[in-house]
Amino acid sequence: MAAVAAAALAGCAGARVRYEAPDLASRLPASVAVLPFDNEAVSLRAPGLLRSLVTEALGFRGWRTFERSVVDDALQALGVSDGGQLRALDPKKIGAALGAPGLLYGTVEEFTYQNVGFVRRRVVRVSLKLVDSASGERLWEAQGMEETGVLALRKGAAGKSFLDGVLEQASESALGAPLLFESRAAVDDALSHLMRRF
Repeated sequence: MAAVAAAALAGCAGARVRYEAPDLASRLPASVAVLPFDNEAVSLRAPGLLRSLVTEALGFRGWRTFERSVVDDALQALGVSDGGQLRALDPKKIGAALGAPGLLYGTVEEFTYQNVGFVRRRVVRVSLKLVDSASGERLWEAQGMEETGVLALRKGAAGKSFLDGVLEQASESALGAPLLFESRAAVDDALSHLMRRF
């Protein structure tokens, strides 16, 4: 029997497109503002990390995005400092304040690092929504997820797995990028069915 079953809990479940406007191709905005992410997880770093990764991934797909500081300054003028506050604002108002034809909302649904010796589990789940700011209409929405893990099958292996997990988490925290691999994969998963701009 193997001591450790690597990636026993692993898997990318595949993008789940929740909605796509029938005429999306003809209505893609020329540029998009990636708004601060709402956070349903316990990590305080997750929203900023995933927002940055989404902005980067959109750029690789040919999308023009607004500078983060421009977006944040305009939102602060509207009294918004957190992604959770965006639900209270009309997208038309946000779009007008930013001069952005498209708005991309994000929610961190899960950002989990579990290390209990026998099981090490890492999960990132994010949902994204593209909105036309002129009409306030949702154009596209999808969810992305990545889960990896290690299952230790013997007591000795469990101790080593736990220690490896502690060192891994400490290293990622020091770099300010917890669950970076899973975060990138979840973002790519969510964006995999959104049209490229080139």
